[in-house]
Amino acid sequence: MIIPEAVRQDLDWDCVRVHLDRMLERGLLRSQREAKPAGVRELHIELTHRCNLKCVMCEHWETEYRDPDSVRREMDLEKIRELVSSSRILAGIESIAITGGEPWLRADFVDITAFLAESFPAASVIVLSNFWNTGHIRLKMREFRARGLTRLRLGSSLDGLEETHDRVRGEKGAFRGLVETSRMLKAEFPESSFGFTFTLTPHNAGELCAAERFAREELGCALGAQWAVDRPGVAPLPWTPESREEGLDQIRRILRDLCGRHDAARRIISPERMEHAWLWSELMYWRSLEEYGREPRRFPFFRKCLAGERHVMLDPEGSVFYCPINKDRPIGNALGGALDALWSSPQAEEGRRFVDSCRCHCWLRCMSGPVLDRLVRES
Repeated sequence: MIIPEAVRQDLDWDCVRVHLDRMLERGLLRSQREAKPAGVRELHIELTHRCNLKCVMCEHWETEYRDPDSVRREMDLEKIRELVSSSRILAGIESIAITGGEPWLRADFVDITAFLAESFPAASVIVLSNFWNTGHIRLKMREFRARGLTRLRLGSSLDGLEETHDRVRGEKGAFRGLVETSRMLKAEFPESSFGFTFTLTPHNAGELCAAERFAREELGCALGAQWAVDRPGVAPLPWTPESREEGLDQIRRILRDLCGRHDAARRIISPERMEHAWLWSELMYWRSLEEYGREPRRFPFFRKCLAGERHVMLDPEGSVFYCPINKDRPIGNALGGALDALWSSPQAEEGRRFVDSCRCHCWLRCMSGPVLDRLVRES
């Protein structure tokens, strides 16, 4: 009897799901035996709120109009140099993320990025961009290459195919710019990898699969996804039960396609399954993304969030926050060499107690990825 493809995909996913549950249980049990936190491993710096796009789910671009003086208050290279050079808690940094806004708009963007890369030679460096202005990005990439900085990773957002992406990004031509920049990077800077994130909103929930396929087949890179986060001061997105279910269905399709393309049902029961640890972490992420979209909450295996331990996040003026969800709960300002004292201050401990109370929750890659990787590794 020939089994229909859709039925076979469902059977494969059911098998994989059972094994993923067991991996999570083992990983959670073993990770709870860890004696103490590993310390700060990631530094995230927002260089500016300024942006040349006007995305429907983002508040950064509005800041310059509401508060024109905010540009003047952005940390310059010397302030960043003082902050970093005076800190001991940053000594073990493994990853640096340079974000915004659109960080490439800063005149001193290359200088700041080069300084951070030189200060932490063992750390990976990822720079986010909307990929809209191809010529500008090409010029900056050439400056990086001239300074010997060729290990950059770039991240951008693909929020649908052309019409939808442009509508979400608030600018006609944003999609064409992204495609042109992607192809330019592949041709001229092959040593720098890049990938995309799709932010699920009511405006694009039905195009996740099409965007993932376009990124993979046309641009040769991976696409992840996350649900849009409601922000203070930004009108809630107009979700309906129908648009929410459309997004959930797209995630389910991605899961089954991911299983099939990577032969997950066979690999997860093979003796070499840990050679594919990235795949199990990826499948866990997408499955939890579906569950979170159905019922937003802190997952049991995510009770111990690493916000406040692993990540130092800075806004353009030097305020320190633990994660994107709690950005409205900063623990203080790190300028003037105050980061280390701030990190062990009463307000920092109060922030950690809030995170540990599980009164906040999210399912964002920057927060969930390290937790999932640890659980898979410990399984």
